[in-house]
Parts: sequence; structure tokens; C-alpha cells
Amino acid sequence: MEEISKGIRIIKILKKVMGTIKQSMRHECHGMQLTGPQGMLIGILSHNKEKMKVSDLSENLGLSNSTVSGIIDRLEKQGLVERTRSKDDRRVVYVSVTDEVRKKHKQHFNEIEKRFEDIMSKGTPEEIDKILEGLYTLEKVIDRQRK
Repeated sequence: MEEISKGIRIIKILKKVMGTIKQSMRHECHGMQLTGPQGMLIGILSHNKEKMKVSDLSENLGLSNSTVSGIIDRLEKQGLVERTRSKDDRRVVYVSVTDEVRKKHKQHFNEIEKRFEDIMSKGTPEEIDKILEGLYTLEKVIDRQRK
């Protein structure tokens, strides 16, 4: 019974943390006229500074390939991202932000990063290390469950 209670507490904490992150993202993305997932996708692409495979974007966002493809479809129609097929394997599709987006939205993404840095600056170096250690441990436990 105690283990279930701990699991539920972990879920509640993660839900609260993700809610805070989503709220911050929603605020910044609204200014760019993007949904949260669209903003996150563009943020990942902009931060990466190179084209990425749809499957890698899906993994980074924690969304299915089909969901990410739908997001990309809408962003492509708006002229915000571009798709290119691999010359070696036509099944592989790469996505990148347009140069205009890279310039135009850089300030917004810098603001998002600054907000998270401000939040994390409230913690001591020891607390930040504990958070990272705990999250890495959680990731390992979840990966074990998947296998």
C-alpha cells in the first residue's frame, strides 16, 4: 500500500510541475500565435539548430509520430517549418524551422528559457543536483518498465 501511495505522490508532483511548465509555455506561445505543442516543437528545432527527423522530434516531445506529423502539417502550412526527405532513405523525413522563424521567434524562446532559469535559480546547487538525480532515476525505472 505504501508503494502505491508513493507512486501517486510522484504523479501528483509531476502533474503540478508540468502544469507550471505548460502555463508558462502557453503564455509565451500565445504571443507567437502558436499552440503549446507547436511552440515546443519550434523551440526544439530552433534550439537544435539543425534539421531533425520526425521520429526524434516525437521522442523529444513524448508524442506519437502521427501526432507530431499533424503538428508539422499545420506549421508547414503557416510557412514556419520545412520538410525535406533524406537522399539516402526516402522514408526518412527531416524537419527544420525556416530562417524567418529562427530570427522572429528567437526572442520568445530566449524568454521561455530565462523563465525556467529564474525558477531553477531559486534552488541551491545541491537541490538542483538532487532534482536531476531523482529525474534520471525515474527515467531509468520507467525505461525498465518499457522493456
